[in-house]
Amino acid sequence: MKSLIIAALVVVAGIAALTVVKADEEPIPGGHAGHDHGVEVGEPARSTHGHDDSDEESAGDCSDHDHASETGGEHGHDSLEYDTEDEHAGHDHGEDAQVALSDRDMAGVGIAVGVAGPGAVELTTRLLGEVRVNEERLAHVVPAVSGVVREVHVRIGEEVSAGDLLAVMASRELAEARASYMSALGRRELALVEYERQKELREGDMVAEQDYLDSRQALSEADIELRAAEQTLHALGVGERELENLAATHGAGALTGLELRAPLSGTVIEMHIVTGEVVSEDSDLLVIADLNTVWVDLHVPQSTLSSIQEEQEVTISARGLGISEVSGVVSFVSPIIDPETRTALARVVISNESGEWRPGLFVTADVSFERAHAPVLVPSDAVQTLDGEAVVFVPEGAGFRSVPIVLGRSTSTHAEILSGLGQGERYVEKGAYALKAEIVTSGLDSHAGHGH
Repeated sequence: MKSLIIAALVVVAGIAALTVVKADEEPIPGGHAGHDHGVEVGEPARSTHGHDDSDEESAGDCSDHDHASETGGEHGHDSLEYDTEDEHAGHDHGEDAQVALSDRDMAGVGIAVGVAGPGAVELTTRLLGEVRVNEERLAHVVPAVSGVVREVHVRIGEEVSAGDLLAVMASRELAEARASYMSALGRRELALVEYERQKELREGDMVAEQDYLDSRQALSEADIELRAAEQTLHALGVGERELENLAATHGAGALTGLELRAPLSGTVIEMHIVTGEVVSEDSDLLVIADLNTVWVDLHVPQSTLSSIQEEQEVTISARGLGISEVSGVVSFVSPIIDPETRTALARVVISNESGEWRPGLFVTADVSFERAHAPVLVPSDAVQTLDGEAVVFVPEGAGFRSVPIVLGRSTSTHAEILSGLGQGERYVEKGAYALKAEIVTSGLDSHAGHGH
C-alpha cells in the first residue's frame, strides 16, 4: 500500500514539471520562429519563395534568408521589386505602398520619366466609309452599232493603255456607212478635177463664166457630202487613222470590221463579250477603270455634319489588313441627307498607285475639325486604369506611386489632364502599363502609393 502511494506522488510531480517547462517557453506567432516579416515602407521586400515553416534549417538561420532576399532569392527571379505590408497583416489603406524599381528594372521594361507640359489637342471625329472606283476615271466600252463579235483581245483584270485594241466586230450598218463615205470621197475627187479644169479654161476665156461657177458649186456640195459621211463614221467609232487607211483597205472585211479600242489607260474590271456573240448598239461590253486614284465615300451622321467641310484633312485606315494609313482632303460634301440612313456623303480622293485600296473595302476615317490648347497633355499610353479610375504613375523616393487624374479631351495618341497632374510635374511617360501589370500580378493593392 505504501508503494502505491509513492508511485502516485512520482507521477503527479512529473506532470507538474512538464507544465512548468511549457509555461516558460515563448510562443512562436504564425509558426515562423525567429523571423520578423514586418517591412518598413521604402525598404526592399524580402522574398518568401521556397520558404518551408517545418524546415529547421530555414527556421533557425535568418541571416541566410536575408541574404537570399537581397540578391533576388535563390530561385533566380529578376522581376520588379516592390514594398508592401506583411501579407499576413492584410491591407491597410491608411499606409502608403510603393512600386520600387532599380535602374536595371526600369531599363528592362522600357520605363521612361517625362515632365508634364502643355500641348495642342487636334480633335477628330471618326467616320465609316467605303472605297469606290473613281468614276471620273471609269470608261464603259459600248459599240455604236449592232453586230457580231469576231475577235476579243483582252481578259478581265488585264492592264491596258489608251488606244489598245480590245475587240473586233463585224457590222452591216458600219459597212453601209463606210460605203457612203467612199462614194462621197470619190465624188469629191471628181468634182475637184472638174473645178480645176473649168477654172483653167475660164482664165483663158475659153468657157462661159456660168460653167465655171457650176463646177465650183459642185465641188462645195461634194465637200459637204464627204464631211457628213466622215462624221457619221466618227459617230460609229471609226477614228482618223482608220479613215486614212480606208481607201487602201476597202475590201469587204475592212468595210464591216469595227475595232473597239481602250478610251483610257487602266484595268479591265468587267467583261460581257465573247467571240461570236451578237451585240446591240447599247451593250455594255467592257468596263475599264483607272485605279491609280480611288474615291473614299464617308457616311456623315447629321449630328456631325456641321463639323465636316471641304478641304479638311482626313486620315484613312483599314485596320487589321496591313495597309498603311493614307492622308487626303475632303473634296465634296453632299448637300442632301439620305432619308433612310440619315447620313450625308463626304468624298475623299486618295492615291492608289500601290493597288492596296481595293474598291469595296470598308474603312475608317479620322477627320480633324478643331485644334485646341491643353495646359497638360500626356501620351495616351501614360494613362492607365486601376479600380475603374484613370491614373498616372509619378516617381516618389525609390519607386513610383499611382495618382488619380481627371481626363479632358483626347485623341488617338494623347490625352488632356484636367486635374491630378500639373505642369512641370514628373510622370511615367513610357512603361506605365508595365507598372500596372506588376501591381496586378504581384498582389499589391491597386491603390498602391496613395492612401484612402
